[in-house]
Amino acid sequence: MEISQIGSLITNLNTTGASGSTAAAGSSFTNILSDAMGSAQSSEASVQAENAALLTGETDDLHTPVIEAQKAELALNLAIQIRNKVIDAYNQVMNMQV
Repeated sequence: MEISQIGSLITNLNTTGASGSTAAAGSSFTNILSDAMGSAQSSEASVQAENAALLTGETDDLHTPVIEAQKAELALNLAIQIRNKVIDAYNQVMNMQV
């Protein structure tokens, strides 16, 4: 995940917090979640391509596959943290006394 992508996620979060519409907030969250999952998937595909290139001898650069693996791990951790926050928020709403 590049820094520019993180910046766009922060911008999306700021606009979601500022909007008063429930539908707009839901669609923005959906976009943020799908962007995080898409980033994790594309990072994983990049890691596989770099590993395949290294194993087949197309490249001698060992640093690039390691860096791509770290990027994929960070993207996956971001997606996991988003999921955990959503589940925690859902549980808090479900435990509210009416």
